[in-house]
Amino acid sequence: MARVLEPLRPLVSLLLQASDPVGTAAAATDIAVAGGTGPEVAALIASVVTDRRLVPYALIHASVLDEDGQLTGAAPLLLAQAHAMAAMSVEDGWELVLTVPAFLKDSLGAMSRDNGGPGLPLDTGRTIRLVAGSAQRHLVIAAPYLHPFLANALAPAVATLLAAGGTVTLITRALGWSAPDRSDANVEAVAVLREAAGVASGGLKVCSWDESGLGVHFKVVLADDQLAYVGSANLTPGGTEGHAEAGVLLRGKQVKSLSRWLRAVADELTRRSVG
Repeated sequence: MARVLEPLRPLVSLLLQASDPVGTAAAATDIAVAGGTGPEVAALIASVVTDRRLVPYALIHASVLDEDGQLTGAAPLLLAQAHAMAAMSVEDGWELVLTVPAFLKDSLGAMSRDNGGPGLPLDTGRTIRLVAGSAQRHLVIAAPYLHPFLANALAPAVATLLAAGGTVTLITRALGWSAPDRSDANVEAVAVLREAAGVASGGLKVCSWDESGLGVHFKVVLADDQLAYVGSANLTPGGTEGHAEAGVLLRGKQVKSLSRWLRAVADELTRRSVG
């Protein structure tokens, strides 16, 4: 059975980029069952995933589409199987995420070869952007150290979400004038996101620990209570490129508990700032 399902894995990996991979797979299956077209299925999936250009190739590889881009006779069954695989992945979904600096590239290659390659872990910077770009209702960005470079990378996702009526919560530290060690980099990063928000800036909630000590130290980017990066990397060039960092990409039910914790932290920081 595993060999039969193997051609579906690239398609399932794409589906898991969506904020609702199970719903997307179900909708694609419904189109095929109802006599829809290959372009309709491809357009649906491409509208909700990050690697849009890979969608037609993954559908052809899975034999959902033929070389002309039309649905095959087996498409409804294959999409239903992809739906089931996505559902199983979401139930207990996590993947290793690494920042691999130049001096460790050879070690990563050796690790991949030892595991039979080419299944490399996900890249931190790309994963953070993927999570942010998947948000359709609410996005949480949390890190003690930010940088304008990473804020610029996340700004398009923030702007798109806020313009569509979504909300963004940013949790960090040392923004206030009263903070013992006010962070210019954090202040500049927040300014980048506020500028990106534009007229929709009311949907951007900024929470900062401005008392003594580190206060908050988690590094999380979370979308819609369904998809989250959690790891050691700050949202800085060092965290996403220069340092050795490790984290995970989480999907499914386990993300909701993390989301509740972040909301509690944000609420407490807001209370302390006005108390």
